[in-house]
Amino acid sequence: MDNDHALSDEEFDELDAFLMSESLSDEAMDISTLDGFFAAIVLNPEFVLPSQWLPWVWDMEEGEETPTFDNAEQAERISGLLLRHYNSVQEATSEGRYAPLMYTLHQEDGSEFYDAEGWSMGFMLGMFLFQDIWLPILDDHPEWLAPMRLLGTAEGWKELEEMHPDHADQRPAIRAAYDRIPEAIEAIFLHFLPQREAATRERVTATLRRAGGKVGRNDLCPCGSGKKFKKCCGAGPTLH
Repeated sequence: MDNDHALSDEEFDELDAFLMSESLSDEAMDISTLDGFFAAIVLNPEFVLPSQWLPWVWDMEEGEETPTFDNAEQAERISGLLLRHYNSVQEATSEGRYAPLMYTLHQEDGSEFYDAEGWSMGFMLGMFLFQDIWLPILDDHPEWLAPMRLLGTAEGWKELEEMHPDHADQRPAIRAAYDRIPEAIEAIFLHFLPQREAATRERVTATLRRAGGKVGRNDLCPCGSGKKFKKCCGAGPTLH
């Protein structure tokens, strides 16, 4: 399967249906939570292997539960869809065009409202799994994480309810928070950019050394990302 192409609407539905199926525990992510989780993981300046993040997709609480696949073909199919979406989030983030994937709630007046809680919970989980790298941002730029913290943690929702006891009054604050998410993602990406470029250079050197300098540009990258070498370790740093 080509891991470079974004998922189609039908493939999103297929992946979401599997994540919500009885093949997984109740602690598995849905598609919106997965998207938020991936957004945090790809921002990490150190490359995170799929083997490090995948267990948490299946089990957000402990990272221990595993799905029950019907057969090897289904396992390969779902793994491919996950990798492709991860790669799409990574590409969109690096190009400054990332938009969070949230469920749309249709209101009685015909307007639309986004369910941002699941996405934000996924982002916060991805951040806390590698919290050491995020501590400087928590200390120096808490405003970047404020929208995700407000919408994705129990403490954030408690603060929201204290500020706006009437649920109808919470809606503008919630909308303002999720509208700030793309800007926050870009700020965090740029903050980590020097570290990411240094890590990429080190990874390219290490990858070529392990492979004896014989990795083809269209071969799968030895780092385990699931992407072609030319679009991963062989691409070099992305400058903005």
